[in-house]
Amino acid sequence: MCRLSFFIFAFLCALPCYTTWSQTAAAVPATKQVSYSSYYVRNGDALQVVNGDPARENCAEWQVWLFPTSVRGSRSRVGLAYARWGVIEGASAKAVTEQLETSEEFERAYTNFFGANAWGRFTFAHPVGPIAVMGQGQKNDLLQSEIDLLNQQLESVVAELHRSLVNGERNQAPLVQPYFEQVRKSMQDVARFYDKRSRLPAERTYLSQVLAIVAPGVNQAENALPKVTAILPTVKLPASTNWMIHTESGGSDGTINVAVKEIDSSAWVQQSWTGGDGSMTGTKVISIVPYQDIGPLDIWMRHWGKDPRWTLCIHPANSKRFLQSLTSPERHTAKRTYPAVDVKTTEGALYLEFSNASDAQDAYAFFLYQKQRGT
Repeated sequence: MCRLSFFIFAFLCALPCYTTWSQTAAAVPATKQVSYSSYYVRNGDALQVVNGDPARENCAEWQVWLFPTSVRGSRSRVGLAYARWGVIEGASAKAVTEQLETSEEFERAYTNFFGANAWGRFTFAHPVGPIAVMGQGQKNDLLQSEIDLLNQQLESVVAELHRSLVNGERNQAPLVQPYFEQVRKSMQDVARFYDKRSRLPAERTYLSQVLAIVAPGVNQAENALPKVTAILPTVKLPASTNWMIHTESGGSDGTINVAVKEIDSSAWVQQSWTGGDGSMTGTKVISIVPYQDIGPLDIWMRHWGKDPRWTLCIHPANSKRFLQSLTSPERHTAKRTYPAVDVKTTEGALYLEFSNASDAQDAYAFFLYQKQRGT
């Protein structure tokens, strides 16, 4: 009965719920594990190879250098920096190598979706790094703060769009290609800015002018993201519909039979109670979830005794509430009689519980897909 609103509690006089829910990041991808057995230390315009874990190097600035083609010959040679086209920069070896991996994955997904020659010359496929930049310390001026913020914005956009490219239908490519070209260009522009800043730290006026050109592209990419995922969602619609009809445990209230149906551009979720102590027997709650009103989705796992249970919470967007109807006949228990109920109300969130992870993941994917398409 945890899932019903206080309004329904008041009408049905249900017992309080004492279950403690432990949330886990079930819907959040695992952190990438990137390890290196060697790294570089920049010495002027040359690189020195160091064998060992870069995490043990006490350095506040790290880089990855990006080249248009594979680097030939010694990577420690003088002048190597002049052949690069861009730079990834961060406060640790882990930060720059993780961003490199994200960029490489996005580039591969991009070329798989739009074609092998769609990316162009400025590739993330030929990196050298991680590189410890010694003796400079972490930059804290306004330019550095602005480019770092833009870089973080772009990283979030790229991570989201990577899933769209992996899961999207290629027949939608013409509709979204101009947007993705802007994202690709912004990624390259940010890397080129870090390169220019590394080469010309004293040229603040010039760097400010360059940054003023880079910023609008990143902001446009971020602002247009919902429109793009509406065309190219980040998840596939699940093939299985088994999750749409399932049962949940209501404790002393009995068993909750759940049925989800699609009607127009909404999901209608019916929850019906049977068994238990009789206080909820015959009760039906129908919640209407318009796809355009779906907000954040949360999913977590808890244990009911020894059995794991997965709970999906669907929040409405923009402080809205889901319409809900509640009907219940007169109910009898050993202690009392409950009056019949027939009310219309609203609910601030909808909870669905599953006994296996596969159904929970399918339900999550379904509502995320419809949320994005309904934007």
